[in-house]
Amino acid sequence: MTLLALGLRVTHLGRSLFTDETYSLALAQRGFGHMLGLFGYEANGTPYPIVLWPLIRVFGTSEAVLRIPAVLAGTASVPALWWAAKRLGYRDAVALGAAALLAVNPMAVWYSQEARPYAFVVLAACLGFGALPRALEQNRTQARVGYVAAMALLGYCDLLALPIALPAQLLVARRAGKDGMRRWLWSLVAVLVCCIPLLLAATIARGRRNALYWLPKLSRSLVEGAVQEFTGGLSGVSAVRWVTVLAVVVLLATAWWYGRKTALSKLAVPAWWGLAPPALLLAVSAVQPVFWPRYAILALPGLCLLVAEAAGQLWEAKRSRAVTAATAVAAACLAAIVMAGLVGDIKQQSVLQENWPPAVAWLRAERKPREAVVVDNALVLPSLGYYDPALRAGDGVAVVQEWRDRPLPAGFVGYKDRTGYGSVPVGPPSVANFKELARRGGGLWLVVSEVDERLQGGDPSTGAAMAWARRNCQVSGRASVGVSIFHITGCSVSNTVEAGRASAGSGPPSSASMTSPKNQGM
Repeated sequence: MTLLALGLRVTHLGRSLFTDETYSLALAQRGFGHMLGLFGYEANGTPYPIVLWPLIRVFGTSEAVLRIPAVLAGTASVPALWWAAKRLGYRDAVALGAAALLAVNPMAVWYSQEARPYAFVVLAACLGFGALPRALEQNRTQARVGYVAAMALLGYCDLLALPIALPAQLLVARRAGKDGMRRWLWSLVAVLVCCIPLLLAATIARGRRNALYWLPKLSRSLVEGAVQEFTGGLSGVSAVRWVTVLAVVVLLATAWWYGRKTALSKLAVPAWWGLAPPALLLAVSAVQPVFWPRYAILALPGLCLLVAEAAGQLWEAKRSRAVTAATAVAAACLAAIVMAGLVGDIKQQSVLQENWPPAVAWLRAERKPREAVVVDNALVLPSLGYYDPALRAGDGVAVVQEWRDRPLPAGFVGYKDRTGYGSVPVGPPSVANFKELARRGGGLWLVVSEVDERLQGGDPSTGAAMAWARRNCQVSGRASVGVSIFHITGCSVSNTVEAGRASAGSGPPSSASMTSPKNQGM
């Protein structure tokens, strides 16, 4: 199962980086102490750039190298789940079945190929649940240390993951009696102490900006999207979702029918592990949006264990007349889930969240030194810099405007969403902005990515500034997945001269003035 997991996870590692991944690189490119200081901006997911820091200094910064830690963590999660299931008292076949389901699950595969800490979250959750039963026993200091370390790792990988893992662990602790509960609570105190630096960094980061400002409100489409991602990853194949959900429902209903009280007892822990985290995030989101599918990814091993245990109960059904039917149901449902997962794995190999290389190659080849690069949204600057050296800092590292530790690239003009990213001018760029930049540089480029029309007041590529450019200038463009780039040249003299009056008192500074140190902050 581990080899199968590795084989699925090493495919498609060279795909274009997603914007979030370039922030892992940007952190790791700084000096080690400087990187730790920047966690006051990027408190969540700190273990990933720490692991990446020595790796890129030895092996370089290719897409595959940046994703190797996620691949290894995602692969290691498979034997870790097997081990956790055994420690929690489940049979060999059930533990192996859970590991197999995690190995082929498309969501687990996808996030094992992304240079972000989500694969670490899955691994830490498996290690924490596996260490817990021994940690509840007397004279098991080593096990308690392991439990505290795993849970602290879980918190540092995703601050939200730590509290939403506790309801299922409470169920395990209660079964160990009062002494076991007491040891668990003291272990949680130790976890809290270990997480004090994380809490301080998160408090500082929250004071600078709300990293979750973009999350949508609770809705039916959000829930449906989460079910799709947990079952089919980013494949987008709805049949994978329906087949998987149907097979799981049939398995659980049939296991309950044959096992009743016994079934409920054995299914309780994986049910709480797999269902409580997303349920808690969804409940909170009714008041304050905090739910996004990958924020609940620690539930994935619990769901795999839940399905494996239900199938195991049917496989060992004791009613003589029902044995054949029960085992047939178990086999059919497991086969359907595995086959649907493999279809999702294959389909998502061609998926790209953002495809930067083809569009940026055109920008690199055609951009003249005086031409401004207008970027909406400014948070994609590290992605631009990864694929275009002219948009990196002088020492070759990715620039993050919000961090204010590197001068902005020459000609860069960034905009932001209405509620995000500090002092960057609020987008989209106005007609006056375009007129002034066209007059000063003779031409300009517009890069549009990470579009959220709800937050940006519309798509910048179809806004008023672009409408003016299409009427008065020559506009050519290139588009790829998640990225659009436009080259605006030859604007008429009458319109650009008029910019001196139109831009007075309106719009952000010109591209030249925006590169000065006092304007670097986000």
